Amino acid sequence: MFFKKFSIDYNRLPRYILIIGIIVVLAVFNFFYFKEHLSSNSETINNYSLRDEDMNKTREAAVAGLFYPSDVYQLSSVIDGYLEHKTSSLSRRPHILIVPHAGYMYSARVSAQAYQKIQPFGKTIKKVILIGPAHRVAVKGVALSTADNFKTPLGLVPVNKEITKSLSALDGFNYNDLAHKDEHSLEVQLPFLQKTLQNFSIVPLLYGQADADKLAQALKPYLQQDDTLLVISADLSHYLDYQTAQNVDKETAVMVEKNKPLDEHRSCGATGINTAMLLAKEFGLVPQMLDMASSGDVGGDMRSVVGYAAWVFNRDDEPQKKLSPLEKEVENLDNFSRHNRDAILDIVRKSLQEAVANGKIYNPSRQDYANVMFDKGASFVTLKEQGELRGCIGSLIASRAIAQDIAANAYAAAMEDTRFSPVTVKELPKVSFSVSLLTDYEKLSFKNEDDVLSQIIPNVDGLVIRDGDRQGVFLPSVWEQIPDKKEFLNNLKIKAGLSPAYWSDKIKIYRFRVVEIKDNEN
Repeated sequence: MFFKKFSIDYNRLPRYILIIGIIVVLAVFNFFYFKEHLSSNSETINNYSLRDEDMNKTREAAVAGLFYPSDVYQLSSVIDGYLEHKTSSLSRRPHILIVPHAGYMYSARVSAQAYQKIQPFGKTIKKVILIGPAHRVAVKGVALSTADNFKTPLGLVPVNKEITKSLSALDGFNYNDLAHKDEHSLEVQLPFLQKTLQNFSIVPLLYGQADADKLAQALKPYLQQDDTLLVISADLSHYLDYQTAQNVDKETAVMVEKNKPLDEHRSCGATGINTAMLLAKEFGLVPQMLDMASSGDVGGDMRSVVGYAAWVFNRDDEPQKKLSPLEKEVENLDNFSRHNRDAILDIVRKSLQEAVANGKIYNPSRQDYANVMFDKGASFVTLKEQGELRGCIGSLIASRAIAQDIAANAYAAAMEDTRFSPVTVKELPKVSFSVSLLTDYEKLSFKNEDDVLSQIIPNVDGLVIRDGDRQGVFLPSVWEQIPDKKEFLNNLKIKAGLSPAYWSDKIKIYRFRVVEIKDNEN
C-alpha cells in the first residue's frame, strides 16, 4: 500500500514537465524584468569609487599591426630606419608639417622627410596640434577627444586637456570619441612624434564637413606660441593611374607653393592643407616640399595609386640653406633610392643569379618595375665576400636606363672583374653587395696638388683623375680603407697608372657623390 500510494503516474509525466518548464521560463522572465525596473541597487553612491579607466581614459591603438608594426621593438627599429637618411637641417624649428597617413610601407619614407626636420627641436616643441580627416565616422565640424592619453606600442601620449577644453567652447568643435576610436589618420603620426620629440602633448582634431577658414581662426592663437607645432595629416590623389597621379600631384604641389586652395579631389585632407595655407599666409610661413611619391613606387600596381607628399613651413625671413648642384643631386638620388630600394636590390639579386647560373645578363622588363627605373642613371655594383672585395664594376656616365645599368654592372662585377675569378654558384650565397648611384661630376679648379687636397672632403667625395688617356676612379667608400687625403690621392694616381709623386698641369680632377644601397650582409 505504501509503494502504491507514492507511485508515479507516467501517463501524466509530460504534463508535469510542461508545467515545470513554464514555471522556469516565467521565473527567468520575471527576474530580468524586475532587475531592469528595480528602483535602486543595493549599493549607495556614497561608496562610489573611480575605476582606473574612469580616472585615466586612454584611446587605444586601433591600427597597430595593420598600418604599422604592433611590436614595440620592431616599430622602434622601423622608424629609426626611416629617419636615418639625413637631409639638410633647418636653422630654426618648423611651424607646420604636412605628412601622409597611409600604411608605413607606402608612405612612411615620405613622412620621415618632414619628421627629420623637427628632431633637432625635440626639447623645445611641447604641444602638437594634430589635424586629419575622419574616414570611418561622419563628422560635422571638428571632433575632439575626451581621452587623457592616446596609446601606441611605444607608450602613452598625453592629450592637452586645456587646449581641447578651450576649443570645445567654439562653434563647430564637439567631443566625439566614436570618430577617434578606429581612425588612422592621426594615429599613424604618433610613433614618429614619439621618436622625434621628448616631452609633448597632443590636441587630436578630426574633421568632416568643416570650414578651413574657421579652423584656421580657431588655431591661430596656438600657432603663435613658440612651443607649438601644427601637423596636418593628408594624402594626395586617389586611385588614378601612376602617370596621371604624378601629373595631378605635381599640380597640387604648385598650388600649395602658390597658396591656392585645393579641391577635395586633389587630397584626402584638402581641408587640413587649406587650413595650413591660411595660417601660413597669416604668419608669413613659406612651404618647402620635401618629398613626393605614390603607392605605385612601392606596391608596383600602376593602374590605381595613392599619392603622398611632405611639406615643412618656415618663417619667410628664415634663411634656407641653398644646396650646391651636387648636394641637390644627392638629395634627389636619396629620394630615388628610398622609393625604389626593393627594385634595385631585386635587380641585383636576379642579375647575379642569371650571371652565375647561366652566364647571361639579366634584362629588366618594364612590366616588372616602375617606369622611373628606366630613367637614365649611372651606378657601381660592389660585391664582397666575408667583408673582402669580390668585384666592383660601374658606369661613370648616365647613358642607359638605371635598371639596365645596374643589371649589366652586377653581371660584370661577378663575371668580368679581371682582379678576381668569376663568382661560382657555390660561393654566391656568401656574397653580399651594394649599389652606388652616382651624381654628375664637378670639375675642380686648383693651382697645385695642395690646393686639390684642401678642397676634397673625406668620406663624402668620390674622385676621378685624368691625365691624357690615363684615368682612375675611387668611390667614396674607398675612404674607409684610406682615410688620409694625401694617401687617398696617391693611391688614386696609382690606379690611373701614374706614380704617387707625379704631378702635371694637364691633370684634371673631378669630384662626385654617391648614394649607396646595401644588401643585408651575409
